[in-house]
This record gives sequence, structure tokens and C-alpha cells, in this order.
Amino acid sequence: MATTTDSRAIAGTLYEAVLSAMVSQLRATAPRLSQVTATGSTAAAEANRLLPDGIYPETRNFVLSLAQEGMLGDIDEVIAALEAYSQRPVRQQVDTEITSAVALSPEQQQQIEHDLRKRYDADLVVSYTIDESIIGGLIIRIGDQVLDNSLRTRLSAVQRNMLES
Repeated sequence: MATTTDSRAIAGTLYEAVLSAMVSQLRATAPRLSQVTATGSTAAAEANRLLPDGIYPETRNFVLSLAQEGMLGDIDEVIAALEAYSQRPVRQQVDTEITSAVALSPEQQQQIEHDLRKRYDADLVVSYTIDESIIGGLIIRIGDQVLDNSLRTRLSAVQRNMLES
């Protein structure tokens, strides 16, 4: 069974492939679309006639919307912007679970999330749980790392040290 992180990676790959294919289709049809001189619904009908049969329905709808709005003359700039958008670095989403002994206020949650995003430079998918047995502090599971600063763990460490002495 795929983890959430694996599923996001797979979805990201599919997204990039579909966007790349759509940009390729737009780039291939742009020269034909420069022949469209009409405006409004007439331009959309003219553009529709010039589009190849195998084009994605989403690409066709996008082109027809541009034609309807009189923006086919800007298609090269739109394609360049789409290419730049598709080449931007994708930030990794990281599942994060924060466990506390008591419910955290929205301000505390916001501060913790801000600090974690700053430290890990990732898009965090944060969930909060309450576990009274940790007594105090926090247990933060971020991806495959666990940051355990709970009072229960600190007391256990003190107890181990006393027993070893």
C-alpha cells in the first residue's frame, strides 16, 4: 500500500506529465491559431476548426476560451508562462503530527507551524492530537523524524540515569 508521501509523488509526476503534454499541444497548434482573425464566438468556431482531432478536451476548451476573449494573439506569452510555471521547483509536502498533553490554542498552533516550515522548508500537512499521558511538552512527527520533547520522555530519561548511577 502506498504511503501518503508516495501518493503525492505519483500525483506530482502525473501532474507534470499532463501539463507538459498540454503545453506541447498548445505550442504545436499556436502557428495555426495565428490564422484566426475573427472575434468572439466566430473566433472560437474558427479556432475549433483549426485544432487537431487528438487534442485534449481541456486544451481545446482553453484555446476556445482564449479565442472567445480575443486573446489568441497572446498565446505565445501564455505558453511561455505555462512553461515557466511547470518548471518551478515543486515543494515537497510532508505529513506532520503534533501531539500535546492539552489542546493547543490557534496562536500556539500557528507559531509551531511557522517554526517548522521555516526549519524544514516544506509544505507541511499538519494534524494535532492530544495524549494526556505525555504530561507536558510536545511530540512532533515530521515525515520519518520524531522530535520528542515530552515531559514523560524527560522523566523517563532522569529515571534511567538514576537507576544507572
